[in-house]
Amino acid sequence: MVIISAAICDKNGILYIGRQFQGITTNELKEQVRNFPKLISPTQQHTFIDHENLRYIYTPIDNIYIVLITSKNSNIIEDLEVLRILKNVLSDICQQVSEESIKKNSFEILLAIDDIISAGLRESTTTSQVQTALEMESSEEKIHLMLTKARENEAKEQAKKHQMEMERKRQEELAQKKSQKQSKAIDNAFKLPQNEEKVNPVPKPEVLNENLSTQSQVQQKLNVKSAPKKGMQLTKKKEATSFE
Repeated sequence: MVIISAAICDKNGILYIGRQFQGITTNELKEQVRNFPKLISPTQQHTFIDHENLRYIYTPIDNIYIVLITSKNSNIIEDLEVLRILKNVLSDICQQVSEESIKKNSFEILLAIDDIISAGLRESTTTSQVQTALEMESSEEKIHLMLTKARENEAKEQAKKHQMEMERKRQEELAQKKSQKQSKAIDNAFKLPQNEEKVNPVPKPEVLNENLSTQSQVQQKLNVKSAPKKGMQLTKKKEATSFE
């Protein structure tokens, strides 16, 4: 028995889920699934179709087809058993089989297909065993998701604490800088008059008056020295000395 591919599609040949096992590409699978509904005859009584070198074995569920593409020399009895198990598992996973439910549960469906078929050969498994395996995998997945969620929450909490600590430090630095500015402003307010007195000292009244008096005396002396002299005076003629 050789199963080339397992697929789930609608009655128009639109592929929802496909699993390749033996020498077939995704594009080839899509092409074969697209052509499959055209090969079904309205008066057909059986659920398999031989076409060229392939065999399509299918089962309908409402408007959905579960299809196995096999070689013509495959054991059809075994293939029909695989198809039956797939149908039961799909109905159990999706409850109501529809395009939306199939796409929603695509991961579980692919796991079920892998549990039933391995490398194109049927696994020695039953419907209940597949369902049990899916439940175990589902439990492990839930535990994994819970642990992942817990780690994410812990990381978020750590990031939040770090952010709060950084904000606290920033506020402390701002408060410290503000306090330093206020201290400098107060110091400058007290130092400013002393600095002004040193730069531009205001003379005391006594010193100012003394300076003004000194300047006045100096000015008077200068005026006296610079005053013009009187005109030339005729000197009296000395009386002649008599030697008589």
